Amino acid sequence: LARPTRLCEEAVMNHMPQEVRIEARVEHVWAFYCDTSHWQDWMPRAKHTDFSGPVDKVGTTYVETMRLMGFEMKSTSTVVEVEPLRLIHEHTDMGPMESYLRFEPDGEATRLVFDADWEMPGKLPGFIKDLVSNGWADRNTHQMLSDFKALAEAKIPVTA
Repeated sequence: LARPTRLCEEAVMNHMPQEVRIEARVEHVWAFYCDTSHWQDWMPRAKHTDFSGPVDKVGTTYVETMRLMGFEMKSTSTVVEVEPLRLIHEHTDMGPMESYLRFEPDGEATRLVFDADWEMPGKLPGFIKDLVSNGWADRNTHQMLSDFKALAEAKIPVTA
C-alpha cells in the first residue's frame, strides 16, 4: 500500500509497490507490455499519445492524459533505463514519479513487479489529493495490473 512520507510541509512522497503473477513466459509478458496498442485495454482511465519511439528504448517519451473528477491531468513520461526482458524504468514529470516495472521469470510464469515513488502534484485541489493519497492510487494500480494479467494470459500464442 502507498505509504506517505513527509518531505516538508508541502510535499509528500508516496511509495507504491504492487506485483502480479502472470501465467506466461517472460518473453510474452515483455512483448505484450511493449505493444502499446493494448494499453487502453488495461489502462482505460488514461490516454497515451505522442510516442517518440518504442517503450523498451531509453529516451522514448510519451504523453498521458487522464481525467479525475472533472480535472484533466497531462504528463510526459520518459524511459530512462531498460534491461531487455527484465526492467523498464520511467520518469514522469507530473508529481514527479519514478516507476520501475520488473519482469521476473518464475518457471513458466512471470512475476511483474511495479514499484513507484511519487509526489502528489502541487496543482491539484486538496480534495483530489486526499482521494488519491488515501488508497485510490493503490487500488487503481492493482486493478490495472489485474487487467494486464488477464489480457496477457488471454493473448498467449497457441503453439502447434
